[in-house]
Amino acid sequence: MANELTSYRQTIAIVFRELQPGVEVLEADPETLDGEVARLVPDLVICSRVTAVVRERAANWIELYPECKPFSTFCIGGEHRAMEDVQLSDLLSMCARVL
Repeated sequence: MANELTSYRQTIAIVFRELQPGVEVLEADPETLDGEVARLVPDLVICSRVTAVVRERAANWIELYPECKPFSTFCIGGEHRAMEDVQLSDLLSMCARVL
């Protein structure tokens, strides 16, 4: 999880840890995201900007509010979907398909 807004990143991580205690949640700064993805090859990445490394190495990813704009892009199971004004419930629903 590497969102530019630290408060978003921390809040989402807290919610995931609470609701999915068996899932390992790692917070990373956007600057270290590529290295962490290359090292861990995670099942899911939630970030503010999807990079080439994320596209290549992460099985699933969510680009959440890139550049603080009110839309997000989901790539879950190879299927791409864009959504506007994503709420926490939307995020949890999409992640439930992976976790």
